[in-house]
Amino acid sequence: MVGNSNLLRAVGAALLIGTLLSAGGASGQDGSNDAKLRAGDRAVVAACLKIAADAAKGAAGAATADAPTGEKIDAKAWIAAKAAHPDKPDAASCIGVVSTPCLAVPSNGSTVAMADCLRRETAIWDERLNAAYKSWTSKCDSPDICEARRKVERAWLAYRDARCTLPHVEAQGGTIAIIEGADCLLDATARQAIWIEQHIGGDAN
Repeated sequence: MVGNSNLLRAVGAALLIGTLLSAGGASGQDGSNDAKLRAGDRAVVAACLKIAADAAKGAAGAATADAPTGEKIDAKAWIAAKAAHPDKPDAASCIGVVSTPCLAVPSNGSTVAMADCLRRETAIWDERLNAAYKSWTSKCDSPDICEARRKVERAWLAYRDARCTLPHVEAQGGTIAIIEGADCLLDATARQAIWIEQHIGGDAN
């Protein structure tokens, strides 16, 4: 997400970067390019989460990774930096792995383009959240457990909506609220997806 120094950028993101740059950024895609971008985005998030899962298995209590240095939109530089500084990432450090390079593309400097970058990644986490939630609420030891899980999700949805509406209220019509609101939705959706995936013990990559 915007301003997060704990993003895990050391993934095999060449597909993401190449597709993004050749397609000209976050907006203006036709249906075919949209499908390619979505597939690439899914792969990048999954690869990032696998790195985090492998790190967690290899070292209990792994520290959150610091963002590696290097060219912001060069996946190879990220990988080289990560190899030189082998941190122990966690799943939350994957939040921003799609939107951060998208935001770094010079042509994506407008408010609309920046929000589109954030929404683009949100869509991937939302897919993961829906899949995890479906699994979580269909495999319960009792009806009471399933209902309790649905109650948790309903409460989370209310919290997410209230939290991510706040920037629009506080900005009183300012355009910064568009970016802050989109950033909020990305963060909230990704963290809930990660929480449920970890709760059910699934590496749904």
